[in-house]
Amino acid sequence: MSDEEMDALVASLEAANAAAGLPPFTFKSIPQGAATSVWAAVVADADAVGGRYCEDCHVAEIVDSEGMRDGVRSYALDAPAPRPCGC
Repeated sequence: MSDEEMDALVASLEAANAAAGLPPFTFKSIPQGAATSVWAAVVADADAVGGRYCEDCHVAEIVDSEGMRDGVRSYALDAPAPRPCGC
């Protein structure tokens, strides 16, 4: 992504946040960015997070509405793989 593309993306996020009355966009710090991976690996129950999209130290909700900021869109998820045992 070029600097110009990044600037345009941040500007569009800033505009969307302003329109929604949200605070300005900021990038996460390195510890904030690593927190969900650490949470999923160390704290969360493996059955609760395995094969799921996680964000901000929780399993993300499926959100298909326009202008979503959090969550994961359903089209981004794979259908569950069939189990070899048929169960």
